[in-house]
Amino acid sequence: MRLLPLALVLSILGFSCTSGSNATGSSDANDTVHVDPFLVPGFVPDANPETDEDTPSALNQARVVRYVSTDNPAPAPRAIVIAMPGFLGGGPSFDGLARSIVGQSAEDGFPVEVWAIDRRSNGLEDLKGMNAAESAEDPEIAWNYYFGGGEVDGATFAGYVPQEDVSYMSEWGLETHLEDLRAVLDLIPEAQQKGHVFLAGHSFGATLVELYAAWRFAADDKRGFDQIAGMIFLDGLMGDTPTDEETFVPGLADIRGSDRYTTLPLLGIDVYTSAEIVSLRTWFDPSGIVDDPVRDTTFEILFGLGPGEMPEATNVATLGLAFDSMHQPLSFSRTTLGTLTGGPTEDFTFVIACDDVLQRPSDPDATYDWIDAFDSDPEEFTPARNLARSFTIGESNFAEWYFPQRISLDAGAAQGGNVDEAGWQVAYGIRAFDGELNDAPALCILARNADRCEVLRTRLAPTIGAGRPQAGATRDSDLGVTAIEAVGMAHLDLILSDERADANQVPNAVRSFLETHTAPGTITVPTL
Repeated sequence: MRLLPLALVLSILGFSCTSGSNATGSSDANDTVHVDPFLVPGFVPDANPETDEDTPSALNQARVVRYVSTDNPAPAPRAIVIAMPGFLGGGPSFDGLARSIVGQSAEDGFPVEVWAIDRRSNGLEDLKGMNAAESAEDPEIAWNYYFGGGEVDGATFAGYVPQEDVSYMSEWGLETHLEDLRAVLDLIPEAQQKGHVFLAGHSFGATLVELYAAWRFAADDKRGFDQIAGMIFLDGLMGDTPTDEETFVPGLADIRGSDRYTTLPLLGIDVYTSAEIVSLRTWFDPSGIVDDPVRDTTFEILFGLGPGEMPEATNVATLGLAFDSMHQPLSFSRTTLGTLTGGPTEDFTFVIACDDVLQRPSDPDATYDWIDAFDSDPEEFTPARNLARSFTIGESNFAEWYFPQRISLDAGAAQGGNVDEAGWQVAYGIRAFDGELNDAPALCILARNADRCEVLRTRLAPTIGAGRPQAGATRDSDLGVTAIEAVGMAHLDLILSDERADANQVPNAVRSFLETHTAPGTITVPTL
């Protein structure tokens, strides 16, 4: 069996080694923004040729998490940002940034909407327990449903979806996901797309944004970059590790045969469910202390602790330990949430954390608590409530429990967006032909090493194309590629923090980019 190793998956997705409780002390940001989700019928992929299993029709759709002004009626937007989440991410992962962009843009008289994508794989998740717990404001309903055999509306949790039950996921590659994305974009009148619609991608989502722009759609030969006003890359760029045919073919055979979605080594799918329950607890009772053996086992794995060595912690401190950059071993799951308090810590390293020196609680008899981001010294970026809300509040969730292996395999074979039109990739639906012709402007914001944005100046078309507000601007100018280093931010801060963080450059940079590259007029938004 040739299951894609996590190191290869992360390489394809663009990750590398260089990349008293106060949780309720700050009010929630942007109460002038509300979420209005909707579903969009999507692509119908082929059946798995090994099992002849088609994708169920209910899964041939994307959920869009729409962030819009609460003004009634909402003003016609000047721009719409369609946001693609990263590896293991859902639409609400953009919650902090989306609320900031929409709220501040409305105040500035330049109304914007953000449409964050839930990939079709999110439709496989059983969120019954989470939704019931949120409705009742009782997180333990969720814990009992997923881990204790409890019932919700007469039903018990059937378990996580087995690999063998989703053989159709083998065909959920680039073609499927980019066609789904086009179905969302095509809700906007064609004449308004190039002047007003921006694609934003976080982490691996940035790869999908650039590949969409390079894509030539089979149905009408339409080029992706001709449908968009600009691209926004948030702590992610397309990887430079192309997969050859000799690697691709056996990898696809394994995906079609058995390994349809990615699971994290050691942690499995339980870790997403547990994180969502911890987030619910933080939202409703940040200073509470809960006995949770499932959660503690996860911490013992991450921190290298023995059985029973995980100390007590408040709910918000538990969330902080799970995601703060001083404690979380996995770089793609890090935020800067604040500071652990209430007991001592010690240094440790984790085997797949690139030798980062982190901190873990070291007194099993202490009770740990958390100083929230805006109350820390120095101030950090993401309040715990922002993270908690993105994981659990609303009809969807931050996490993607079943990330399709095929999408990362295809991305590795896309040759940096310049597939030969007669290349072997075309037989597998990979039509990223036009990367070098992409004439859309780009905003590139990286948490560190922003000089990596320079690659965009040479791999895209040399000037901004005709018919765009900044037509003729060269790639070596800020109008062609705007590159920003988000100093001090961790990977998830770029999408979870908000404009209240004094040092957060991201919302203002995005709004400025939109205003600079949006054509005159507004968008006719259909009834959704």
